[in-house]
Amino acid sequence: MNSYKVVHLVRQVSSTSMPWNDLYASHRSLDRFSAGHVCSISSARSSGLHLDENTKQRFLRLNFVTALFVLYKLVVRNKRKNCRIIVHVHNMSLIPYALVLRLIGAKFVLNIHNSLVNFNFIQYNLLKLGLSFTDAVIPVSHCVGDEVSITFPKIQSKTYPIRNGIHTDQLIKVNDLRFCSTKDIDVIIIARFVEQKNVSRVLSVLSLCQKLEKVVWYGDGVEKAGAVAEVDQGAQASIFDFRGVKPRAEVLKAIDKSKIYLSLSKWEGLGVANIEALSLPTDVILSLIPPHKELFSDYNLTLVDLEASDKAIAEIIDSKISDHAERASFLLLRSARVRQEYDLRVLVRKYIDVYMRLVDL
Repeated sequence: MNSYKVVHLVRQVSSTSMPWNDLYASHRSLDRFSAGHVCSISSARSSGLHLDENTKQRFLRLNFVTALFVLYKLVVRNKRKNCRIIVHVHNMSLIPYALVLRLIGAKFVLNIHNSLVNFNFIQYNLLKLGLSFTDAVIPVSHCVGDEVSITFPKIQSKTYPIRNGIHTDQLIKVNDLRFCSTKDIDVIIIARFVEQKNVSRVLSVLSLCQKLEKVVWYGDGVEKAGAVAEVDQGAQASIFDFRGVKPRAEVLKAIDKSKIYLSLSKWEGLGVANIEALSLPTDVILSLIPPHKELFSDYNLTLVDLEASDKAIAEIIDSKISDHAERASFLLLRSARVRQEYDLRVLVRKYIDVYMRLVDL
């Protein structure tokens, strides 16, 4: 049974989330038949086809109750046509669906999108369950792949690290790299307000910067109220703009207008936003952690040791703001290289290689 269709199981499809339908569309452009479906499974009251704001393509939105019935019918119907379903899971909470579908002939691929440090008790135990039955594991970076292989050595033979990809067609609409856009934002941050993103440290570092005139922060989370209150009570209240969660197109335009993209994360998977920032003529400053080092091995960006003082990191930011214009030509060339290597179509081709291994077994 070499014929197959892929069903991506995700928790949410929205204008601000990972562009799952971009992934689907890229697969469809390479192999129309096997592209299959994107299924969003959540507590939504109604199930059915919905339109994705990002790609203007339809996806299946299923609630927790009806999802298993719909997916079961999908597997059985395709099995009768001598076509195998490959269930590609992108969220640990959806692993139970894949396990049931595997019992009736589906193949199960598990994507790990973050460092294991980020997993809570339930997610970690669902991961352990999934790894016991999965046919292939796809960590989102080589460093996450190493982490998974060391923690779970028995699944090393079926682990295929594949780096994140970016929607280059959307980036071209923002900046075709013929020139740099006007930079009216000094520092941009794309991060949830959670422990992983080192929110308090970011605010402490920025409070010591001397060259800042405008800071934009996209994201939401449990620590946002405290962060906003801290800024409002300080001397930099007038230069901060907390924009919340916005469509990806707006965020990309803001990155393009920024001198510096900053991430001081404590841990990470690889980070689509990090790659998108490298794909635009913006200076990128990242914390010195394994996934960021993986990006650094290929591209000239600035890594800062989290053991360094706040003042030392602030001085690096100030220097990048001051000499940004001098680096315009280099940044345009770097952006072109990143787009070529991290094009979503490159990622999808690697996914297809994994799928083919499974159906050829």
